Amino acid sequence: MKPHQSSSPLHLQPAPREPAFAFLSRVSAVCGSSAVDFGQDIGAPFPKILEGAPEALGVLVKVTGTTRNQLEAWQPRRASASTPRRNLAGYIFPSRPLLTSHVRGCIACLKEDIEQSQLPAHRSMTYRADWLIPHVTLCLKHNQALVTLWVESKPTLRYDTAVRFRDIADEVQKTRPEGEQRTPTDFDLWFDGRLCGTKSDGLWIDQAPLHAASNFCCYLGYALLRLEGISPQQVADESEWACYQMGFEVASLGEQEIFDAFQKLNRTAEPRLGPRAVFPILYDRLTHDHGRDPDYAIFRSLLATHLQQTWPLGPGDELLGEPVTERRLHSVTTASVATGIDSPRLRKMLEAQDVIDSTMPDAWAVFDAQQAEQILAPLVQFMTAKDFATAFDMSRSQFDLLVKAEILAPSLSDTNTKHVWDPREGQKFLDNILDGAETLQQAQHGWEHIAKCAARLKCGPGDIIRAIADGRVRRVGRNVQFEGYRSVHIYHEEVAQALGAGEPTAMSLQLFAKTIGLGQPVFLNRLVKNGHTPATQIQNPKTKALQRYITDEDARAFHAKLVTVRTLAKARGTTWQMLSARLRQAEITPFSPDGMDYGYVYLKEDVIDLGT
Repeated sequence: MKPHQSSSPLHLQPAPREPAFAFLSRVSAVCGSSAVDFGQDIGAPFPKILEGAPEALGVLVKVTGTTRNQLEAWQPRRASASTPRRNLAGYIFPSRPLLTSHVRGCIACLKEDIEQSQLPAHRSMTYRADWLIPHVTLCLKHNQALVTLWVESKPTLRYDTAVRFRDIADEVQKTRPEGEQRTPTDFDLWFDGRLCGTKSDGLWIDQAPLHAASNFCCYLGYALLRLEGISPQQVADESEWACYQMGFEVASLGEQEIFDAFQKLNRTAEPRLGPRAVFPILYDRLTHDHGRDPDYAIFRSLLATHLQQTWPLGPGDELLGEPVTERRLHSVTTASVATGIDSPRLRKMLEAQDVIDSTMPDAWAVFDAQQAEQILAPLVQFMTAKDFATAFDMSRSQFDLLVKAEILAPSLSDTNTKHVWDPREGQKFLDNILDGAETLQQAQHGWEHIAKCAARLKCGPGDIIRAIADGRVRRVGRNVQFEGYRSVHIYHEEVAQALGAGEPTAMSLQLFAKTIGLGQPVFLNRLVKNGHTPATQIQNPKTKALQRYITDEDARAFHAKLVTVRTLAKARGTTWQMLSARLRQAEITPFSPDGMDYGYVYLKEDVIDLGT
């Protein structure tokens, strides 16, 4: 059969893995035109090609004589009109990390393109779509790390690849590849295999969507660094590939290997510090960034199962963002506090009953709280007032004030002994006020201990605790830096508002703006006024005028759609300074669909895949 003879110089074929936008740019270069001008001339606007719009791709098919399948295969097409996600090679990826202003590629591939072609350099080089994917860090053909080829903020200029290639052609031909050379990892090979649709080895992780599975490997790898004494902050961007590989080595082997890794990680911190201390990135991403994404459901389920089976969680703790309201597991440590039995004695009794694993330290030696109740109840040791206060981390003056307010009371009376205080009542007291509490890694601005807040408001701690009990004060936090009563923190301004005469239980816009770190209340007012977040009209008890307040439902709506630097930093377990730098680096701009200044508030969907 004779080879097909093209009748037009525009009758070209896409190169392997070449996206439609790069193909259009290459065809445009034949005419000495830009992709924008050429696309406009043929009726296939370049912005539409970038979206993978069917009608624009259809025009390009007719002009070039190629097929639609070839054009669509590696073009990151908009997955649907209602989502910013893109379909690339049959897999769904978020658009922001895929279409970043930093365009990466393999210098060795481009140099090879030039050497194997008789065309001018800028027309010889072709762009590969897999270079767009953030999980791809290595060229498997040359074992060469991808490097940044150019940086351009405007998409129509960024992806006019033939024009950009002309700018870097001399440098590509003269310089040696500057990226790191390394052997492909198992993760690199697995990811490329799935991307190309080659037959799977039937790995457990293959059941998850590709992007979610890759992220899980990365997050798990970051967690496993703790076993090597390395913090996530020590990992340079160009070394992140190692985290993918560390996570993949475990995740590829299945659920039990993952559970075993989780169990090893437990030993790196105390349970009272919370899961974030053990799985800093993994926990935050699965809880907050991907908390409602069905693609990550299998990974959330794994982590939740591990926490439920091995962590002594109780009121004041959280499980994937949801407050724990009932204790299912005790550890030797928590049971010692709850019963007043010293840890060594309690441990001996539990080991004798074969209730706990004797190899585990007190903090992690867990057992079923309800099943052990019959064993523990007869052993409860009543305490003196001094010992009771010490056991629950209260100063003697704090203890006396709670007794005076009738918040605490002795369990025995008419007795000659001083041991009249039941530790179970102390634990019940703490569990009640910490029911539904937030977990605080540190006391951020506005959060105070009950005693300090009471002193500032010139009221008794009993007034605040009763306000918590009847729902007037809802923002209660457990500061993981402390234990017992010292760990209980409340948000001062909410308490001040709640204890004011006749104040509504909802937050004023000013107070809510402060709690989320939005700065000036004018920004929140604008968001509400322009319909970007809801507020509820409630009568001000003092002025009798209708005033906008933020109810619980309004607050949930805000957090479901928007984030501030403070709320995002809290969710990620990082500082606002580091987070601000990440936002700038990723070129994520504040929310402003109508050109208004709303302060440093961002769309939640824009920051979901923000780098670690």
